[in-house]
Amino acid sequence: MRTELSAETKQTFSVVALLATVFVVAIHYQSAAPPSPSLGDASVNELLQEFLIGGVARFAVPMFAFAAGFFYFHSDDGSIRTYVRKLRQRARSVLIPYLAIGFVATLFWVLVRIAEGKATDSSPLDLMVTWLLRPPAEQLWFLRDLMVLVIAAPIVRQITRLPYAIGLVVTGLLWISPFQPFPVLHGWYLLNTETLFFFCVGCVANQHTELLERLGRFSTLTAVGFVIVWFDLIIARIMLRPDFDCWYTADYTVDSLLIHKASIFAGCLSIWMVSWKVRHPSMIRLSGAAFFVYLIHEFPLRAATERVLEPMLDKGAWFWVLFPAVTLGCFTAAMLLNRYAPWAIALITGGRTPDSVAKLAGVDSPRPVYLSHSRGPAATTH
Repeated sequence: MRTELSAETKQTFSVVALLATVFVVAIHYQSAAPPSPSLGDASVNELLQEFLIGGVARFAVPMFAFAAGFFYFHSDDGSIRTYVRKLRQRARSVLIPYLAIGFVATLFWVLVRIAEGKATDSSPLDLMVTWLLRPPAEQLWFLRDLMVLVIAAPIVRQITRLPYAIGLVVTGLLWISPFQPFPVLHGWYLLNTETLFFFCVGCVANQHTELLERLGRFSTLTAVGFVIVWFDLIIARIMLRPDFDCWYTADYTVDSLLIHKASIFAGCLSIWMVSWKVRHPSMIRLSGAAFFVYLIHEFPLRAATERVLEPMLDKGAWFWVLFPAVTLGCFTAAMLLNRYAPWAIALITGGRTPDSVAKLAGVDSPRPVYLSHSRGPAATTH
């Protein structure tokens, strides 16, 4: 039976969102990758980036999808009235940011083409389709997936209610396999099997919230053990196929694909346990800026920063400069907006701000006691 979430669980979700956002930024600022299936052809820089970006960072999207499914169904009673209300809520918190950032990215893409003297043979209709279905800001694919899942939420609910967990098994097998059943719509799949599966897992997790708390309360030694297994799986996959890539391509072998998927699952479990243990009011408040960072860190910002760095540093090393600089800069901008123009960040993010997230997670207390290792739900004083 679904129960009210403890403060600890809410706060852990916030920390997970913060860490996932940081690693999403890392993914989009990768500047070097192993060039071939041969491990000997890769440099130390390429292997380190592959470990961090092709390995560690891959927990981010599954955990975003899991959280989206979890919170959607946590307050869903299956009625048409609730469905319509949630559609309106997600239109404000997901669709509007998608359209706004997509419009800016598309506009800048056109302006850059004009500034560079390159022909833009796209008609106004083509540009509108690009804006609506595949804007130049690559991170927006997940928001498009999320809107598809929200629209299909009643179907997802029925899938997860099939007997013997067959619905979860089928979506899980789809995720593990190289098979992609959904059509490509303007360059992106209508829906990725990864977001579908973990959205479904989030739905099911609502009936087993005690397992999330039990997982979080595992000992530090156990958490370290999970992290070691996670990293070992990543290393094993790199050794098998250093140039592994399954994003709209098939640069992998069956064994490397299976190990990659296993590493993602181990990473999700590890990140949950780690996030439970490192919860701190400052991290939870900072997580309120995560969606803003997610929205603005890619194009056109990436193109501009790369242009600045191009004459100064070899491209392979860009990641080590741009990733920390952009991450710090974007979070700083978000916190400054939250302080001096809270209406602006609320407008851009559909209401997700450091203040709102801190309040929802219950960290407004001047004496937060939820960091203790008590067995029961955390308490705060107001």
